[in-house]
Amino acid sequence: MTNLQNALRKARNKVRETAPLIHCITNPISINDCANAVLAVGAKPIMAEHPLEVEEITRSAAALGVNLGNITDARIESIRKSAAAAKGAGIPYTLDAVGVTCSGLRLDLARALLHGPCPDVVKGNGAEIRALAGAPFASRGIDDLGASFAETAHIAEDLAQRLRCVVLVTGAKDVVTNGARTAFCENGTPRLALVTGTGCVVHALAACYLAAADPFTAALLAVSTLGVCGELAERDAPGLGSFHIALLDRLSTFSDDEYLRRVRITEEGAFHAV
Repeated sequence: MTNLQNALRKARNKVRETAPLIHCITNPISINDCANAVLAVGAKPIMAEHPLEVEEITRSAAALGVNLGNITDARIESIRKSAAAAKGAGIPYTLDAVGVTCSGLRLDLARALLHGPCPDVVKGNGAEIRALAGAPFASRGIDDLGASFAETAHIAEDLAQRLRCVVLVTGAKDVVTNGARTAFCENGTPRLALVTGTGCVVHALAACYLAAADPFTAALLAVSTLGVCGELAERDAPGLGSFHIALLDRLSTFSDDEYLRRVRITEEGAFHAV
């Protein structure tokens, strides 16, 4: 077993063994799926977002995940308070930069977090990560209209280096980088993009695994886990409704052996199944 295989397996097992409490501030579109995904991999979700309680709840959690989707005044205040509380208490946290290409409000909030209580993992699609880095981007709503994959990967590496965090770029091929180390994940299926909130689920999983592993391992495990489970669910389900349910089933039942057999990761230019 390689060092990377062992790190991924250990993080999976540690979450199941310790059932860490994960504080998720997410959007109402995906909140139910995120909570169920957290439970499916063995952690415990708490989805509190009232500004008067979030600091206390964040300080009781093993990790925090904040998501900028469907933003409101109350959620903005809660995100700011929780991020500061997490940093003050030494609790790791993740940021899902949903829709920072859609409005200055979201982009300004994300940049304030990146240059204040910076998250341990920043997640977004290619356009969102390019926007955070100040690079040109093309998008429609929250969808990335595509750019050079290699260029986006280099932008992500530079952003991670500048911020001293891990950047996770989701897409047909996912990128995980801390600026010095970069990995690419090629698991998944186009069906994942047809079910609302699967990107938010990746983010919630990253918060789960951040409670059990370093940020690079956590982000890589999160995105590869959903990719593998998406492939398995596609085998089981003919339509989007059944695929949605099969995805949750697979998250809750797939084994270490099944994961390690199917995961496809490229690191430092040498393609291999880890």
